[in-house]
Amino acid sequence: VKAYSSDQSFRICEEAIQTYGGVGYTKDYPVEQYCRDAKIFSIYEGTNHIQAMDLVGRKLGQAGGANLQAFLGDIQKFVAENSGHATLGPAVKKLGAAQEALAGTAMRLLMWFQSGQLALVPLSANRFCEMMSETTVAWLLLQGAVVAEAKKAATPPDHPDAAFYAGKTAAALYFARNVLPGVQHKAELLAEEDKSPLEISDAAFATV
Repeated sequence: VKAYSSDQSFRICEEAIQTYGGVGYTKDYPVEQYCRDAKIFSIYEGTNHIQAMDLVGRKLGQAGGANLQAFLGDIQKFVAENSGHATLGPAVKKLGAAQEALAGTAMRLLMWFQSGQLALVPLSANRFCEMMSETTVAWLLLQGAVVAEAKKAATPPDHPDAAFYAGKTAAALYFARNVLPGVQHKAELLAEEDKSPLEISDAAFATV
């Protein structure tokens, strides 16, 4: 909640500045202040890299991994119950693929710990935190969309609530189609086990 949300808040403000153009960076528009204010969120209460390290180093192993298994199981149950949904089914299936990628990457992290490949953990912690966050956000958005679709079916089209319910579905579909597939891609990147940041020599950091 803290790490992903605070990172995204800064990126949204950053994009808002781009939307305004060059004047977005001036005090004539509030997004300049919002952007500076939002940056501190990723530093307060432990920087987000520290939060990611805590996730992979301590939280995943809590209760012998039972908490993680319960979390993954809840998503798996939702996918099984809603993958045939007329409107949301394809998006729910994408969630299922992301859940499998997340579970596989969690096992990979465990293997790194057990095999002594600890150097790979801090290189991958932020990426795994993003994977877990994006899977969770997609799950919650789709849960809300399932409820909204049922409510919309019982609401007159001209009722103000109908547009609200449609917005819930649209948000869930957009996230599932445009953000959620990145979870699988991140899993593939972690599977590469790239150590190049550790292998570069001090001399390679040339100065002019």
